[in-house]
Formats: sequence, structure tokens, C-alpha cells
Amino acid sequence: MKRTIVLLSLTLPLALALNGAEMLRYESQPGGGKIILEGKSSHGVWTMECGAIGGFIEADAAFPESIGAKPKVEVSVPVRQIKSGKKAMDARMLSEMNQPVHPKIEYRVLELKPKGSPSGGKAEFDAVGALTVVGVTRTNTMPVTITRVDKTKLKVNGTAIVKMTDHGLKPPSFDVIGIGLMKTEDEVKITLEWTPEVEKK
Repeated sequence: MKRTIVLLSLTLPLALALNGAEMLRYESQPGGGKIILEGKSSHGVWTMECGAIGGFIEADAAFPESIGAKPKVEVSVPVRQIKSGKKAMDARMLSEMNQPVHPKIEYRVLELKPKGSPSGGKAEFDAVGALTVVGVTRTNTMPVTITRVDKTKLKVNGTAIVKMTDHGLKPPSFDVIGIGLMKTEDEVKITLEWTPEVEKK
């Protein structure tokens, strides 16, 4: 009985502290980031970019220096806003991804695995997440760095390599004026730069 009381006296304050931890919700803001898609083709490297990022991070006030309660992270990108600057390529991408049926690329973090010790408000993680493209969801691991910019803002940087065929997409080939037949390779590099903020009350 005495041992039980001692254990309770030690664990109860910790449990209360965890339950009472302040949770913050960092929301995407206009102009608050971009996603870059890069791949290889028979005519060199192609690039597409989107500056319209949706999503949020829900985490306690000590994040990312301390994970505390499991953070909730979701990101979405409107397919129509992904641009290459080449009309033929943009139109083909919308067609291949069946944009009217699957208007967004969605990513949800399942687990954040810390890498090393946080320093200067910055922490590195292996983010295990579920990536949904054209309605097909695959799990991958993305190295990410999360930095606390100030009390209301976080900065997220991450890079991952995915394959079109993993999501049921065939690497497209199409004619480009002045270039000829352009054949794309399967792998696509995704680079995320994102700065969500706590909404001001």
C-alpha cells in the first residue's frame, strides 16, 4: 500500500503536467510556403511548383524541442495550382492526375521519429507519413527539419523521393513544341518549404 502511494505521488504530477500542456494549432497562411516537384526526362530536368499549401500542425507549446503529446500534421496541395510554366506540360499533368476527381495531393504524418538532440529551436525527424495521390495512398519516410521561428510560427523543410508508378501513374511521354518527344522518368523529388502560423486572436 505504501509503495502504491509513493508511485502515485511520483506519476500523478507528471500526468497532470502532460494533460495540462498547452496545445497550439499552426495553420497554413497565404504565401507561407511552396512545394517543388522535380524529375528527369529525355530532355533534362523538369520542374513544377505550387505556392498554395493547405494544412496544419497541432502540437504542444514546447514543440519541436519536445514532442510531448503526439503532434497532428496534415498537408494538402491543390493539383490545379501545380505549374511548370509550360502549357502543354501543365495540361497533361492535370489530365494524367484526373484533377476533377482527385483535386488534391494529401499528406498525413503518422509518426515523427526524432533524430539527434534539438538545438536552437530546431529539431530533425524522420516523418513516417501517408501520401495520397490520385486516390492511391502509400506510406513513406521523409527526413524533415522543423524550426521554431517564434512563439507563433514554425518552419518545416523536407525532401522525399516518390515514384509515379507507386500511385498508379504511368510516367508520361508527350510532344513539346521545339523539343520533340519528351519521355519522363518514374522518380519524382518532392521538396517542401512550409511556414504555418498560429492564428492571431
